[in-house]
Amino acid sequence: PYTIFDNVSMMLALVGISVPAFVMGLLAMLVFGSWLDILPVSGYMWEGNELHIEYLILPMFVLALRPISIIARVTRSSMLDVLSSDYVRTAKAKGLRGRTVENRHALKNAMIPPLTVIGMLVANLASGTVIIEIVFNVPGAGRLLINSVSRRDYPVMQGVIIITAFIYILANLIVDILYGIIDPRVRYE
Repeated sequence: PYTIFDNVSMMLALVGISVPAFVMGLLAMLVFGSWLDILPVSGYMWEGNELHIEYLILPMFVLALRPISIIARVTRSSMLDVLSSDYVRTAKAKGLRGRTVENRHALKNAMIPPLTVIGMLVANLASGTVIIEIVFNVPGAGRLLINSVSRRDYPVMQGVIIITAFIYILANLIVDILYGIIDPRVRYE
């Protein structure tokens, strides 16, 4: 903790959390699309049966930036809490190397809070893509839901909402199963 790498990565994570998705999308379009001219700025290109993946790089980057930043901050906080616990000090006192203590003892116990956050963020990604779809002009479920609301297309609205609810349920189920795998003390009856 508190090394130059730690400080820079947490500063970048703070920027990733603080800057809204539409602003980050516009900045990414400006830098990578206009100034550097290495990626297309919008659209969704199919040519025959082939998808051109370069059209999805910027939207995926902007969509993943906030969840990755949140996970980084939660994981750091959880690791700092675990590294100051008694069993980690005991493992170090027994003469185990620092990496062994971190990987075998601390990381396993520190992954419970980030795992909870990851489950919520995966479910939120399923429903929170509307802004990214609009900024990058990409068709998706969020835009479909907005268009169906404006057209009062109730079956499509219900379908999108049911699929989103299913994704939330599935993400929570997977997180609960992973709790038992990561920490054998967690048992469900």
